[in-house]
Amino acid sequence: MKAETTTLVSRQRPSTLPAQVTSFVGRRREVAEIKRLLGTAPVVTLTGVGGVGKTRLALKVAAEVERAFSDGVWLVELAALGDPKLLGQAVLSALKVQNHSSRPPVEVLVEHVRGRRMLVVLDNCEHLLDECAVLAATLVSSAPELRILATSREALGIAGER
Repeated sequence: MKAETTTLVSRQRPSTLPAQVTSFVGRRREVAEIKRLLGTAPVVTLTGVGGVGKTRLALKVAAEVERAFSDGVWLVELAALGDPKLLGQAVLSALKVQNHSSRPPVEVLVEHVRGRRMLVVLDNCEHLLDECAVLAATLVSSAPELRILATSREALGIAGER
């Protein structure tokens, strides 16, 4: 009798999170609370003054919940984005989605996230607050399994945000 062999293929979830090169100390309660909120709220925004560690905390949480998002965890770094009109394209690029059509980027994004279980980390929203709020509200209303973890100096101010 011929022996059958089975090859197990590990399905790696897509992610654009940077590698953690330093240890993360403290904030255990905050990490637990943010993870809990991501289980129920479509948008969670970490707010605070510049330099308080919002990005570092968001990346720590994102790395810890990565397994819960079968379609990946995606980091969208917005600090260098100067033109608010380019927000949709910046998110498309971060999600590695090509738009070879004449459709607006937001329309392509909505189509891409619909039906997917993914986490998008919008980092440094403060200088694009209104645009990030509109984009986040549009995306989560179209994709119930999508979660957005945002960092900003102030809340986005949209329905369902925690």
